[in-house]
Amino acid sequence: MPREPRKPNEYIVHLKLEGGQEVITKFTTIEEVKTWYASQFKAKANEDDLMPIPVKAELNEILLVRPKRVIAIHVEPIYSSSVEMFS
Repeated sequence: MPREPRKPNEYIVHLKLEGGQEVITKFTTIEEVKTWYASQFKAKANEDDLMPIPVKAELNEILLVRPKRVIAIHVEPIYSSSVEMFS
């Protein structure tokens, strides 16, 4: 019987900005990442207006970024079994 593939517990999205800065935000599913990218980011990718990026959902913290200044996006799946737990 084949094993079911592991599913990530969350996805960390790294936004690389001009000048070397990096912004990190988290999503719980890949569908959330795709929806955010398609509806909010991709639609405004060539604009120089500020766009809110959720940084810490539990604290309602946001960062305003100019989408035109993002040079790369890296989506990293995180598995709970791959994260070391510290007590």
